[in-house]
Amino acid sequence: MHPELDKMKKEDNIFTIPLAGLPFGHTDYQYVINDSFFEDRDYSEVKKGVVNLHLGVEKMETMFVLTLNFEGKVVLQCDRCGDDYEQGIKDSAEIYLKYGAEKDDEDEDVIIITKNDSEFDLSDLIYEYIILSLPIHRTHDDESLCNQEVLAKLHNFSQVEATPEEEENPWKQMMKDLKSKIDK
Repeated sequence: MHPELDKMKKEDNIFTIPLAGLPFGHTDYQYVINDSFFEDRDYSEVKKGVVNLHLGVEKMETMFVLTLNFEGKVVLQCDRCGDDYEQGIKDSAEIYLKYGAEKDDEDEDVIIITKNDSEFDLSDLIYEYIILSLPIHRTHDDESLCNQEVLAKLHNFSQVEATPEEEENPWKQMMKDLKSKIDK
């Protein structure tokens, strides 16, 4: 990427907080994360959404404590039928930025920054915490809200008789047994 474009992109990022010049004590920020935030991410699981983020920054002598509280709705693909649906999210996180000799982000809650860092970009952290707040099973709240045509086709595929070759496969039989237990 061209250096001027990279610099311009950083300057346009509203999720970059100033470290230098921030007064000691507590500072609050309010953000509304919208569709463009998710569209800027390659391969985002979230298609669009609106999430309200309250960021509290506590500046101390040797570190910053960042408190993220977010709540909103995002659009995901249903695991059951493949259609888009709206998923409510609400979560919080606490992250520590500590000064050190060299940058390090191996610990998920403690990030080492250098004294030369004058700002910190939160956009990747915000995205990660939104993704972590999503449920494991991403489906419509009620199966009746799913695409019924797709569910009917899936049901028909699951009812197809197995060939003798498939019946001999022990893994196939184990999967069928597991599916029948789940469906009960």
